[in-house]
Amino acid sequence: MRSRRVVFSGILACLLTGSPLCAQSADGKNDAPARVLEISAKKYEFSPSEIRVKMGERVQLKVHSVDETHGVKIDVYPEGSKDKSTPGLKFDQPEQNGKVEKNVDQVLEFVAVKQGAYEFKCGNCARWATGG
Repeated sequence: MRSRRVVFSGILACLLTGSPLCAQSADGKNDAPARVLEISAKKYEFSPSEIRVKMGERVQLKVHSVDETHGVKIDVYPEGSKDKSTPGLKFDQPEQNGKVEKNVDQVLEFVAVKQGAYEFKCGNCARWATGG
C-alpha cells in the first residue's frame, strides 16, 4: 500500500504595519469583530493558497472542503522561528487547529500576535502522513 504524504500547503503571512487594524490587549486577545476569510480545500490545493492579515487583527478562517474531507492545521510559530516559547498565533480554541470532521466546515478564530509567515497544511492529510 502506498503511503500518503502531505502534498499541499499554504502560507499565512502576518504583516507588521504602523497602525494595527484592531486594538489588542496585552494578553494577545482582541475583542474587535473578526475578519472572515474563506478557504476552499480540494485534493492537492487550497484556494487561496496565501492569506495576508495584519498583526493584531482578529481573523475567522472558514475552510470548506470541495471534494473529500480536508481541514487546515496551522503552524502557530512563524517559519524559521527558533523561539518556541510564545506562539505567534493565539487561537480562541486551540484544540480546533487541525481538527477535521467529515462533511463539516472547519472554523478557526485567531489573532496574529507576531509578524511572520505561518505554514498551513491539510489536517486530514497530515493524519495520513503520520499513520493516523
